[in-house]
Amino acid sequence: MQIAIFGGSFDPPHIGHQTIVKKAIKKLDIDLLIVVPAFLNPLKVKSFLDAETRFNLLKKLFSKFKKVKVSKYEIKEQRAVYSIETIKYIKKKYNPSKIYLVIGADNYKTFHLWDSYQEIKELVTLVVVTREGYKYEINDEVKRLKVNIKISSTELRNTFKISYIPKKIRDEVKKIWKKRGKV
Repeated sequence: MQIAIFGGSFDPPHIGHQTIVKKAIKKLDIDLLIVVPAFLNPLKVKSFLDAETRFNLLKKLFSKFKKVKVSKYEIKEQRAVYSIETIKYIKKKYNPSKIYLVIGADNYKTFHLWDSYQEIKELVTLVVVTREGYKYEINDEVKRLKVNIKISSTELRNTFKISYIPKKIRDEVKKIWKKRGKV
């Protein structure tokens, strides 16, 4: 079994995330793609949406994707979880022959700062998602996944452009934003 892990804050999930999942399923030789929402990104102090809300939005968004599972592992930990922990957990649970770790070009730029990044490189094949307008250098030891959608969750939280939210979860996100006086 070959697995891809796609982790992140998904705060909120947007069309870029959805496109990454679709492309990864199409371009990588995988049996399962595991989407792992963070309880809290180790580099952040808080999230816009709480962990349970982000998990439920992702479950709904990917409910019809046969090769996708949304994992609650990091949320159940109730703390910031480092990628190395999640990789080891998935390796133990599924015993895959190969693991891909899907990360954005922005994260790849600082990958050398990640906890246990050398060990991560030994356990997985890195798949770097390219993003339009983002300058990056990717070495030959990683795979590339061209997505080129110019959107980030940070930008989305600042602009509240509802058109960047997948239709399947748009109404829920709109309600949340209205409650917070954002739209």
